[in-house]
Formats: sequence, C-alpha cells, structure tokens
Amino acid sequence: MTTLIQTNQQLFSLVSLLLLVIIVLWILQYAIIGYAGRVFKKALQYWLRFEQYFGLSKRLLLLKISYPKLYNFFWQRLHVQHFQGLPLTLLFLVMGYTLALFVGLVEDVVNADSIVAIDYWVSQQMSLLSGSSVVNFFIPITSLASTPITCLIVFLTALLCWRINQRYLLIGLLIAIIGSTAFTFLSKMLFHRQRPVDILLFERTYSFPSGHATATMAMYGFIAYMAIRFSQSFARQVRILVFTVFFSILVGLSRVLLNEHYLSDVLGGYLVGLLWLTVAISVTEWLTARHNINWQLDWSTVQLYQIRFSVVAVLIITIIYAAIYQFPLLV
Repeated sequence: MTTLIQTNQQLFSLVSLLLLVIIVLWILQYAIIGYAGRVFKKALQYWLRFEQYFGLSKRLLLLKISYPKLYNFFWQRLHVQHFQGLPLTLLFLVMGYTLALFVGLVEDVVNADSIVAIDYWVSQQMSLLSGSSVVNFFIPITSLASTPITCLIVFLTALLCWRINQRYLLIGLLIAIIGSTAFTFLSKMLFHRQRPVDILLFERTYSFPSGHATATMAMYGFIAYMAIRFSQSFARQVRILVFTVFFSILVGLSRVLLNEHYLSDVLGGYLVGLLWLTVAISVTEWLTARHNINWQLDWSTVQLYQIRFSVVAVLIITIIYAAIYQFPLLV
C-alpha cells in the first residue's frame, strides 16, 4: 500500500484534496442548515439593538444637528429594512474587499513573490499526471466553462427568463457575463503572462487571469443566485450554494491539472468573477426593490421540464464538444 501511494503520490494527493473538500463542504452544509437560521435571528436582534443604542448617542445627535444630510446618508446605509441600507452596504464592502484581494494578487504575480514559486511547483506536480486517466475526467469538466458552452448556457437562461416573464433578470446576467469577460480580456492584454510550459490543451490567449474560472464564478454563480432566490426551501438554497462552490473548485482544479493555468491565474479568475457577480447581484436586488422582478413564481410543469431539458442538453453537448474538439487538442 505504501509503495502504491509513493508511486502515485500526485494522484493520491489530488484524490485526498477532493475528498477533504467534499467532507468540509458536507459538514458546512449541514451546519448552515441546522444553525444558520438561529444565528441570523440573533445577529439581527443584536444589530437592531446596535442601531437603537447609537441612535441615542449624544455625539451622533450633535452630528445630526450640525450635518443633517451627511448624518441621514450614513444612517440610511445601516438600516436592514430596505435594500439601499445595510444589504447594499455589505455588497459594496464585498466588492471593495474582492478588488483589494485582486490588486494584492496582481502585485504578488508581477513582483514574482512567493505565489509565483508556488505556481511553478504546482505546475510541475500536475505535469506528472499528464499521462494519467484522471485527465480524461477533467476535460469535460473544463469544457463546461468553455466559450461555446457558456454561450449556449446564456442563451438557454435568457430563453427561460423570457418564458417566465422575468426579463429584468437578463440585466444582471449580462452584467456578470460581459463585465467579467471584458475585465478578464483587458487583464490578459495588460499582463501578457505566458501559460505553463507543460500545457495539455493548446491555447492562444494569455494566462492571467483564468477565463474559465472567471466564467464559472460569474455566470454559474449568477445562475445559482437565481435558483436560490426562486427556491422557497432554505435547505435547498444551501445545497445549491454548496454544489456551486464545489463545481467552481472542480473547474478551477481542471485548469491547474491540465496545466492550462497557474494556480494564481485561477485565483485571479475567481476574484474577477466574484467582483462582477457581486455587481450583478446588487443591480438585480435593486431592480427587485423597485418591483421589476418577482421571485415568488408558481412554476408550471412545462417550465420545470424546460429547465431539466436544458440541463440535460448542456451536459450532452458538453460531452460531444469535449470529444470532438477538446480531446484532439491534447499535446
């Protein structure tokens, strides 16, 4: 057994990593389903007490008298009763923090910091798996975030939004897709980072950030957000979130395992996708607050069958695309 592990050390490490991710996400899923409701209610109670306490603060009352417009602007940002209050404030904080993380990652990559050394080491380890059958498993996974498949998914999602008469959802979807794609393209042109030497699927574009990781986070993330908002079951919402996280990890891992990208490219793609996903969600929630989107729908049998048919069609077309186009690109 020990000899077998030593002989297939990289493969054993990969499988162990995936098992660890699955276990952590499984535990996290049941922890959220079991305790998140109570934690959220407690947090909301404490926040309302916080609002009440600071609303009676003498210093804040003086600020209200001296600068009423400034006071009202900042105070409105803390209210939980409407979207323009605390929810929008938190979304802006997520955007700012994500952008700061991306800038820090770019600085590390440009200055050849320790992340670059990790990139080269991981790439070297993944190149040892180039002859393994695990490559055949990850090629269809990576194909799910390829340009033709993402275009198909966007078309089917737009068709569904049109069918259920929720066309304003297309605004958020297009913001996530177009914004993240343009940002990724400009970043590639700006940094001109070459792809790893031992690349398995030939690519003509530059490496940083990963377009597949960006598309996974932005497009699939927004579709998952839509599914969560339409769902009336908290347990189902959590499962959708956990599955989306796991799927995103799989796609990112496929880009590293196939040596299409360095690890930092994938992390950069995640951050770009998350940034534009947050922007798209913010706009969509703003449209919801203006009563342009209705999340309380009674789904017909035909509409549910359309969703299932779309999922099956995407999977089948992805497998065909991988077999006809991706596998022949193996170098």
